[in-house]
Amino acid sequence: MENNNNSDKDTENEEDQVAVARPWLTVFLLPALVVGALALLIWGVIVTTGIAQAGGTITLLFFDRNGTALTPSQVRLLSNNSGAGYNSDFLLNPTNMRAISSGPLYTSGSNLAFNIPSQAVSLAFNWPTLPNGFSLVILDNGGVGFSAGGTYNFTYQAARDTKKKLDAALAARPDYVTSAKFNTAYQAASTQLASVDAYSPESAKGKAGQLALDNLAVAYDVLLAEYGPVFAAKNKATLPPWLGFTVDTVSNYQVNLDLAASLAAPYGWIRVVFDAGQGPSTYTNLVNYAKTKGLKVLGQPVDSTYDKGYTRAQYKQRFIDFITAFPQIDAWEVGNEVNGSWLSSEIGVKIADAAAEVKARAPGKFTVLTLFWQINTDSLANSMFTWVNTNLPAATRANIDVVTFSQYQEQAPMGVVFDQVMKTMRAEFPTQKIGLGELGYWIPGQQFWWAYNQTDTTAAKRAVAAQYYNAALAYPGSIGGVFWWTYITDFKSDTALQQVVSKLRDTLQASGSTPTPTATPTPTATATPTPTPTATATPKPSPTPTASPTPTPTATPSPTPTATPSPTPTPTPILGGNVFSGNWAAVASIPTQATYQDFYQTVPVTAGSQYTASVWVKGAGSLELQVWGDSSWTKKLASAKVSAGSTWTKVTTPVFKVGSRSRIYLSFDTAYSSTAGTMYLDEVFVGTSGGTNRVSNPGFEGGNTSWNNDAPAIFSIKNAP
Repeated sequence: MENNNNSDKDTENEEDQVAVARPWLTVFLLPALVVGALALLIWGVIVTTGIAQAGGTITLLFFDRNGTALTPSQVRLLSNNSGAGYNSDFLLNPTNMRAISSGPLYTSGSNLAFNIPSQAVSLAFNWPTLPNGFSLVILDNGGVGFSAGGTYNFTYQAARDTKKKLDAALAARPDYVTSAKFNTAYQAASTQLASVDAYSPESAKGKAGQLALDNLAVAYDVLLAEYGPVFAAKNKATLPPWLGFTVDTVSNYQVNLDLAASLAAPYGWIRVVFDAGQGPSTYTNLVNYAKTKGLKVLGQPVDSTYDKGYTRAQYKQRFIDFITAFPQIDAWEVGNEVNGSWLSSEIGVKIADAAAEVKARAPGKFTVLTLFWQINTDSLANSMFTWVNTNLPAATRANIDVVTFSQYQEQAPMGVVFDQVMKTMRAEFPTQKIGLGELGYWIPGQQFWWAYNQTDTTAAKRAVAAQYYNAALAYPGSIGGVFWWTYITDFKSDTALQQVVSKLRDTLQASGSTPTPTATPTPTATATPTPTPTATATPKPSPTPTASPTPTPTATPSPTPTATPSPTPTPTPILGGNVFSGNWAAVASIPTQATYQDFYQTVPVTAGSQYTASVWVKGAGSLELQVWGDSSWTKKLASAKVSAGSTWTKVTTPVFKVGSRSRIYLSFDTAYSSTAGTMYLDEVFVGTSGGTNRVSNPGFEGGNTSWNNDAPAIFSIKNAP
């Protein structure tokens, strides 16, 4: 997740330079002296203003909901959630939402501004509303974008642009019966905007705009959440809705599937994550039991986290193995979060291979592709609709039946832009079904922005579920989906969360006849299997913060030379002991529930290198071995599930690139539930295979040195444990 793709910016600047007006024909008619003066003037403009100003400059004025002017630094802090997030400004094509440039905003006097390239653009920027939390706001000048310079009041223009989109959404749904909640919010927004005009003081316009934007966010949510179930119920005969949950462990599978069926049948779907290293036999009883409960099954052979661990041939073979083993599975996810920058460069052809195998080996079964919701959180190339345009040719699209995207509001806000995203999805994929392929809220390591409730994350999680299970159904061609990522931990004891889905199911059933599931007959489920190791929760990656350009270049400090540790010979395990080599080992007393606490150290590395990380383990339980690229733990470079058994076992991560970094962060994390036990760890390694070990005190022979520990009750270093 370290690709910031600055080459795209360079290309755009070259295009902009070509686009600068050159009135040479007029010049030829002037005297030579005037020609020279005019040429110097044109050259001065180019040098002074920069070639990126082909279309002019947009200056933005910012005010809070009290009408107080905001400085550029205050605007950044507000947009970044007081520094929890990061700069989120991107320029987009206003028609198709493809990214054009990242970090365009710069300080201009006491304001922020951006330069218009040689095409119309809209500005994408994260912005808070009350009480709904952060939205991605698209400032697009009424939908046509900005093609000429000017000064705009940000919140006032954002409210006007958003209201125009909301009015279009209303007009597209003439059968929507507005509720009191919608009417109250909509009327409040309309009143606020009507209280000012173009001649009002900018402070008054900014205040009215922010207050209107608050109410528009509420009204937009209400419209889509109320209309979705009604629309889906009317069209369920031709487009059966999917009410989905993600299942990422075989532990207690009968209880988990019983709950899913009770909440969502006859529209229930489960998405089964087949963990890396696990074969089809691990999941046989789970899949069979799901079919006996009337649940449809979406199989996911490769989660995005593990894509780089498979070559193209291995990726294809894994699909062949699972398709062959499970003819009863109803749909196959041929790629997960495929535009994430942590995936391999071959993911486009891997998708094509997998989709072709499904069509050939499982005719009639759905092929599903999941994108990753990010317009303005990563590089230009990985921005969702930009990636789609570049990496999904017609031949690949022809083999894909359903296109969805994963959505985590705390790492990439959605809010008022949801309607525009779904309509853009439909335009991009007019012959496929669309929907949400993955949803969750407040996932550890991703908590940058808040939605719906700033102080009560449980209430916010319920609100996120209630909004998007319903709103995803409000579009022609949408199957809904959702497939809540942390279903097992979130739903099992939260009756309010359960009622979000059961109430939606009841609304769907209340209108006309319900579809009869066409489950393939399967054998009666046997006793709960006990696979080794047990498949457990797969961590989701976090986005890569995109740095905004700084007006004044800052000199890059020279890296401090770091002593290179001497190579460490491969040790021989002590048979029957709890120490792999020497006299010391680390001990992890792993709790029953995931606590996301860590035992870690900073590891010096050589820029441009490719490494792996590994550890020898014995005992019981599971941890996650993580490699992070930054001290805030938002850039995961690699990870591996560490499961211990009765004999010493070596666990190794996939190869990862360190890029330009001089240090990385190695961690053992209590990331899994239902995997309690006492684990012994020894001989931790980071480096090239057979090369120098970069880890300090890798065998713990130095006692409590070099390692950091934020959970002493869980992790310890012991002599002869």
